[in-house]
Amino acid sequence: MLKPNSVSGPFAPGKHIIPPPRSVSPATAEYRLNHLMLRIKDPEKSLRFYNDCFGLHTVFVFNAGPWTIYYLGPREVGMANLGTSKGLLELYHIPADSNTPYNNGNDYLKGGIGFGHIGFTVPDVAETLNRVEDFGYKIIKPLDEAKVGQMGLPEEIKEEEVVQGYQHVFRQLAFVQDPDGYWVEVVPQVVKAPASDT
Repeated sequence: MLKPNSVSGPFAPGKHIIPPPRSVSPATAEYRLNHLMLRIKDPEKSLRFYNDCFGLHTVFVFNAGPWTIYYLGPREVGMANLGTSKGLLELYHIPADSNTPYNNGNDYLKGGIGFGHIGFTVPDVAETLNRVEDFGYKIIKPLDEAKVGQMGLPEEIKEEEVVQGYQHVFRQLAFVQDPDGYWVEVVPQVVKAPASDT
């Protein structure tokens, strides 16, 4: 019997699909994914997490009156190249939201379905997790585990397993939580191939 999330489709479970490159469009040739935005409750706590623990730097701060924006990015990003940069994070602090719960998108019980996580690639995931713990932040999914229940999925499928072909990938990555409950994925810069059975 098929499980609800195991419906047939064009892609077989456990098979890595690499579509052919899209043809260049002159109309969008200069478009780039520039940033993601997260609403935050406490700028000091969030800046400690993203700047001190994960190494981003604050490119600029803009107090718009009812809210303040903190723009973060890699160290080589400045005001001159902001519009053409990648990997930026916009933190949005709205003091009037102090009693409004923000749901991170991974907790089906709280109705926060939507945004899931941001991701960092790092040279050594274990070392980064030690750093996260030293800073006092929560690890949601540690290394060497590939449980569906650690991936922010509905309760009814949390007992299912990640398909065998991808378990080795998920064992190499981790999820941690920032001060506002948003999930941050920590992925190795090079994902190792599965161990050979021979």
